[in-house]
Amino acid sequence: MMVANQVIVQARMGSTRLPGKIMLPLLEKPVLEHVIARSSAALKVARVVVATTDLPEDDGVENWCRSYSVPCVRGSSEDVLARYVNVLREFPCKNIVRITADCPLTDPGIIDAMLCIHETMHNDYTSNVIPPTFPVGFDAEVIGSEVLRQVDQKAVLASHREHVTLYIRENLEEFKTANLSLGESFEHFRLTLDHDEDYQVLQKIFSYFRDSDGLFSLYQILGFIMKHPEIASINSAIDRFEGAKKSAAMEHRKLKWE
Repeated sequence: MMVANQVIVQARMGSTRLPGKIMLPLLEKPVLEHVIARSSAALKVARVVVATTDLPEDDGVENWCRSYSVPCVRGSSEDVLARYVNVLREFPCKNIVRITADCPLTDPGIIDAMLCIHETMHNDYTSNVIPPTFPVGFDAEVIGSEVLRQVDQKAVLASHREHVTLYIRENLEEFKTANLSLGESFEHFRLTLDHDEDYQVLQKIFSYFRDSDGLFSLYQILGFIMKHPEIASINSAIDRFEGAKKSAAMEHRKLKWE
């Protein structure tokens, strides 16, 4: 069924930096479950689909999704852009919200705000990362499905295939874009999951909000970590763009914003 807006969560078990991270427990629930629950809470989102790989190690991801009635589409482990296009064939929509499965604090309010901007301005691409002002782990991107199909035809570099929107971010002049900003930069806070240090930080945050309904907001989280700089310091040395930089370096180039 065609819907207006759907979240596509890219998820895989084979992370090189922290294998199996999407199924690590936070308050007795796997990280992936938190990502899906928080994405689904956005009022303008009609559907959440998990895009995982066709590798045997991700059979468990598909089985988990089936158990919880979450749509799941499988595809290339390396060509993540093609994986997104596969989702569109099976689950068509007008706009895609790209969320990665290592962001268990994804904020539904941010998703709704970005969809409002995207639809009102008739954008091709709307993000909150150009420039980034939100903490790492609250990144979100909205892409028109037809725009994504165009990118699929244009993107030839391996880095552009692996990092779904990197072609857009390195060729902004080709697209109508907008960026959601906090007004003040909190990008130095790292609230995503790529390393064991990240997991330590997330465990402390989820433990603090244990008695909430699970939808504690960005502002509540910022209030907590600003009172506890010792927590924020645990993973503060990790580079926000380490994955994209590594992919670009393999092509003997730098990202355009480096």
